[in-house]
Amino acid sequence: MTPEAWFDSKPNNHCQYACAVASEVPGPWIRRPVSTVVLLVATALTPIVTPVALLIALVMDLVTRTPRLRRTRGVLLIASLILVDFAGRVLVFGAWLIAPFGTRVQGAKSQRRYWWIMTWWTKTLMGTICAITPLPLDLSELDESLLDGNAIVVGRHRSLLDAVFPAALFGARGLTTHYTLKEDLRWEPNIDVVGHRMGHVFVTRSPKDLEAELDPIRQLGTRIDDTSVGVIFPEGTFFNETRRTRALASISKRNPERLKWAERMNYVLPPRPAGTIAFMEGAPDADIIMLGHVGFEPFGTIRDILNNLGAEHGIIVRAWRFARSTIPDEPTAQIEWLFERWAEMDEWIAGHHPLAPTKKRGHKLT
Repeated sequence: MTPEAWFDSKPNNHCQYACAVASEVPGPWIRRPVSTVVLLVATALTPIVTPVALLIALVMDLVTRTPRLRRTRGVLLIASLILVDFAGRVLVFGAWLIAPFGTRVQGAKSQRRYWWIMTWWTKTLMGTICAITPLPLDLSELDESLLDGNAIVVGRHRSLLDAVFPAALFGARGLTTHYTLKEDLRWEPNIDVVGHRMGHVFVTRSPKDLEAELDPIRQLGTRIDDTSVGVIFPEGTFFNETRRTRALASISKRNPERLKWAERMNYVLPPRPAGTIAFMEGAPDADIIMLGHVGFEPFGTIRDILNNLGAEHGIIVRAWRFARSTIPDEPTAQIEWLFERWAEMDEWIAGHHPLAPTKKRGHKLT
């Protein structure tokens, strides 16, 4: 067991929310030693393997005339992400030592350090991927005046990349992000440790006790203020036609009154509203920011990312902010409101989809 795993197995104010709903992933005394050892081995092998792998990949790309040197980009991307992940882990361990030795990780100074680490890590991760893929980031439709704190960010979820995007986007503006995340992401060592220290909520795919899962989200909502935002992805998983068909069938049986809105959604899954409503209950004064994007579709999984390197699909991002005073107070009405807004975002996506390849230089998250 690593020292950090031992410390984080002890109760603390933030841990009770971060750990309360996780049950399918092994505990930190198993998970963190495994993920840390894997990262250390990968980091040690990277400078040894990468030069040879790059040479082989380049030769194969030239011989087969692979467009945009996809294999070469893949090797470079994997090596770069390993090093970024290792750098983040070193910073996290350093913050733990400074605490000192994890005894004050919940103090204001420590929390600020973890916020800085997560902001740096997500910005560097996104920047690395955007540069190597390449993946130009178009923020021309994004009104930055809408990105203030005291809000719940309700985001489209289409890729592994868009999960970390809000942390980079809002972190670059000095805001703390309070996340709800799938517990599978605990296997990523930086998300696991920093998420735990900052009190993020990790949710299960199929909760046995829904109320037990929602209460930590409500508690997380109480921490939203002018210096922070909450982040949730109400679709719960990536969009595909099979999942859309399954979702529509479920809604037609359980909530047929919402089917008229769900059937309008061709590019997003109908939202699972329980988590968003719980967030709103915990933060009754917070506005809602809908975060939509187009262009992450070819990069859903790691395999998709590697297969689509060099495609030069740009990412277009847009946000809509709704003052809390314009949103109904009653939960049933809030769900209807969420479905209506989600259908409107789907219409915006339809107007930009499929995204034509572009060579436009993208924006940076500064």
